[in-house]
Amino acid sequence: MGRLKALSGCWWALTIVLAFGLARTAPAIYLDDDQTINLRSRIYNQASIRIQDSRGDTTPSAKAGQLVQNRNFFNPELEAKLTQYTTWMQSNFLSFMAPDDFSGRLAAWGFYDGIYDYGAEQFNTAQKQINASYPNLQPRTGAFYLEGEHVDTSTKGGTLAQIYPGVEVQNPRDIYTTQRRMLVVYLNYSKGPVFVRIGKQAISWGESDTIALLDQNNPFDITQGPPGLFEDLDEARIPLWTVRTSLTLFDTLGPLSSGFVEAYWVPGELDNNTGILPLLTASPYSPPRNDPQALVRQIAGPFVKAQFVLIDHIPRKAWTSSRYGFRGQTVVNRFFTVSAWFYTAFPSQPAPLSHGLTRVAGSDVQLFTTETVHDLITPVFGLANTFFFEPIDSIVRMEAEYFNREPSFIPETNLGVNQATAKNPLLVLSGCTPDPITGKSKCAIARASYLRWELGLDRFFFLRALNPTNSFTWVTAFVGSWNMDETSQKDFRETGQTKPGATGNNPNDFVQQKKVEAFAQTHLQTDYVHGRLEPGITLIGYARGTYAVNPTIQYRWTDSLLFNLNFIYIGGEYQSLGFYRDRGQVALRATYQLN
Repeated sequence: MGRLKALSGCWWALTIVLAFGLARTAPAIYLDDDQTINLRSRIYNQASIRIQDSRGDTTPSAKAGQLVQNRNFFNPELEAKLTQYTTWMQSNFLSFMAPDDFSGRLAAWGFYDGIYDYGAEQFNTAQKQINASYPNLQPRTGAFYLEGEHVDTSTKGGTLAQIYPGVEVQNPRDIYTTQRRMLVVYLNYSKGPVFVRIGKQAISWGESDTIALLDQNNPFDITQGPPGLFEDLDEARIPLWTVRTSLTLFDTLGPLSSGFVEAYWVPGELDNNTGILPLLTASPYSPPRNDPQALVRQIAGPFVKAQFVLIDHIPRKAWTSSRYGFRGQTVVNRFFTVSAWFYTAFPSQPAPLSHGLTRVAGSDVQLFTTETVHDLITPVFGLANTFFFEPIDSIVRMEAEYFNREPSFIPETNLGVNQATAKNPLLVLSGCTPDPITGKSKCAIARASYLRWELGLDRFFFLRALNPTNSFTWVTAFVGSWNMDETSQKDFRETGQTKPGATGNNPNDFVQQKKVEAFAQTHLQTDYVHGRLEPGITLIGYARGTYAVNPTIQYRWTDSLLFNLNFIYIGGEYQSLGFYRDRGQVALRATYQLN
């Protein structure tokens, strides 16, 4: 505890030194005389304060004024221009392979958050309850959270190791306190019309202005809530080990110009990353829900000794788990930038599936298992068009994507929750228990095909009354999703999220998903004081009444030292962003960048 406080104190001392003692520039560091290798870095400290009291099922609860985050983030990057080291290939039989450009990039990513060490006590108390009695099953003080590639919940019984072979026990500290990862590491090679990038990298073909509804090539970290709101979008995106290549087809071909095709492949034998499943009751940013173990005890009463287990069933590390995509793009009549693609992906938001009760050998405790399923979406089709529309002096962006048979959620299908369980909640525990003869589960993953779209409008304009010297940047988008399988007989709900105060034994306990969902988001910003002061505001509004207000202001003290003030308020109906409607916060960030 003392060491952590000392580290925090050293950080703020460093910030003060940087603010008042350094030169007012931010040059990168070159590591060689020819300046082919350079080092950049971004380091920040962010403190977030809750501005609302928790309500409903938010666990652990927080009070207005409490510290809910103190994130110390680092992101060093190393780039190297390596073409000059390949000149030996130019005068021999390898000349046809001698690159026009050969380069590489390496970047790391990590953070330490002191929320459990010097934040409000309830957060540390809550995280200690998670997996506290694993694997002993006694006392049953909290839910079990596991991650693994296999689940065997046959009614024949077995040990924990047999039921959940090779699982990893989730530790809240490894998720919410400290993470480190190699963010990207790749090599670039280009020769004429051919470009190849091999290594860990991120790909983004879909639009992702604020909420990445159409951007699904790479998974996202959702442990901090919706990507782009409580966590920067680029920090939330998770790079994958990928082979990516593109081929320039033509400069001009009749009415077409700048045509190219590209493809990528993520070998499943090497990378099966789908992101980390957020833990319930672990963090100020956990999904709103009471402790599932407490709900199981409430339902089971004295009749059944049950232990709740939530296992994130990740894809197997196998070639069958490989992800890939193809895209083509061209400019039509030097006006429309048109692209089309298809790819496969694992959804960042998995679907829950109950396995009912499983007997544990040598114990009178039964496991009540729910898994979250990341099944491959095969395929996703997309089409986009971007152009400048002179009558409104704006750039117009249009995009539509079709997601084929995406894992979804119907309470009766996924969890065995129906009118019988509404009358007798105890039946929820056994509703999906596998048949004792066939061993086949009585529940399955519901699937639905979705058509998602975005219509965006970007514009630069002057408003002299508010800013006589600089323009405003305005980015707006209308986003929607159509569940093409929703019928009167197939009532889809939102990924297993229950309504406030509900126990989950009735289908109507779960938050409704409309056949068509839609929201609008807009962002406006400008610059003052020669670009040193940058205020902005983002507004998000859903057709169902949910809304988010996110004003920000950035002050550039020097090119290397920036200060940000970020305010988030969410309100309206309890759905989508509305799940976090009691998580309003104000965040202050100090950033040092070497760039």
